[in-house]
Amino acid sequence: MKTEELKKLYPVTPQMHRSVENTLQRLDNAAPERYRRRKSVRRFVIVFAVILVTAALTTAAYATQLFGLLTEKVGKYGVDLRVVEETSPSPSSARIHMMPNPTYLPEGCRQMIGGEDEDHLILNPEGVTSYNKNGNYKYTDGNDTWVHFHVYEADKFHEEARYIVDRTETEYNGHKTVFLTRQFEENGDRDQYAIKYFEDRGYVVDCYYLDMTELRKIMEGLELREAEDDRDTPTVDNINDPVDPYAGYAFSMEEEQREYRLGETFTWSFQIVNAPSPDYCYQDGKYEITVKAVKEHDGVKGLDRNNLLAPDDEEWYSRYFNDDGSLKTPYIRTDRENGDGINSLDRVETAEANRRFYLITIEVKAIKEAYGGFNGQFMTNAGGAIYRENHNENGSKLYTVGVIADEDELSGLALRIPSHETVIDDKTETIVSKDVLSVVPLSVGQ
Repeated sequence: MKTEELKKLYPVTPQMHRSVENTLQRLDNAAPERYRRRKSVRRFVIVFAVILVTAALTTAAYATQLFGLLTEKVGKYGVDLRVVEETSPSPSSARIHMMPNPTYLPEGCRQMIGGEDEDHLILNPEGVTSYNKNGNYKYTDGNDTWVHFHVYEADKFHEEARYIVDRTETEYNGHKTVFLTRQFEENGDRDQYAIKYFEDRGYVVDCYYLDMTELRKIMEGLELREAEDDRDTPTVDNINDPVDPYAGYAFSMEEEQREYRLGETFTWSFQIVNAPSPDYCYQDGKYEITVKAVKEHDGVKGLDRNNLLAPDDEEWYSRYFNDDGSLKTPYIRTDRENGDGINSLDRVETAEANRRFYLITIEVKAIKEAYGGFNGQFMTNAGGAIYRENHNENGSKLYTVGVIADEDELSGLALRIPSHETVIDDKTETIVSKDVLSVVPLSVGQ
């Protein structure tokens, strides 16, 4: 093997190459003529030694990538992220539970403890801490005002990220941090999140924030602190849940679709059969439903705007209706074809379409009134109801429901009313949970 071939096959440092070359040259010059025929043997021995050294260095280099937060590209837009720890992790019960401790947050952000549902932090096994500008509990200011942290035990962390168009990796204080940029459709908006691995603590923390400049500052200053009490702990280990009386029962899920005609009466229920106490039946109810009529209407003219889905949202209202209440048609429809996020992004196409507005009259009669009254949802295969009013009539309740559908959807337009029933059987120790979808074709496209 020649020196030039060695350089190509094993590109170690230039200093090593020069040392090898000098050694070979000295051997060649110093050897008597009768021994120079053996220089190929000497050259082979030295080359072989260099190969062994290089292989050892290469193996050591690769070994450093066998542990820690590992990332691997999957397809065109996927990234596989997982943690491989050098030592066996401590059991969850023996770990010091940690919480994110950001030393930097965007101006105006402060810590929220669980938002409106104060048990949210405790009951989420991953642990979630959210910070929000101005202490706003709701998303009225947009997602850019929120910083979200999720805490994971490192040995359980494995994520297949999708729709990733950019990935960068760095270290902050020795902790590997990965920044991921997502884009769901071509030429669409992008958002970012980051993942930081605290190998000394055995935890991974991810963080969501739309501004990448701020996100980098957040992750650079992100630390961990010990959880102070049960309410602060991002695990379910310390929660004293009540004893489940059905822990040993076999559980199964079923789905059923039932079709009815206009004017036909059918039973709708949300109930738990054979529940042990009223506490399990707070929504328990059973009703007879009849879809009595459907007619086209010129938008919301003559209707009470307060019964709209979003009566005070001017942007939402102008999307569907003109100032006089008439339906806005034609309009530009957006059709989406979902990609898999691994090899393809979502495809979005726009086209002009005409649409119609229909009012559906539905009679609901209580067989057993549920706690809080009837809470059924009315929707169609074209979307949910955007208008809903009701009044009492002869012991029943009449609902007037407004729906919008494009003209190319009319032939199969149907009202869909989901319900649920759970049956507990103590004799067989089984629980059957059934979702029932009642479908009533509206026959408006014929």
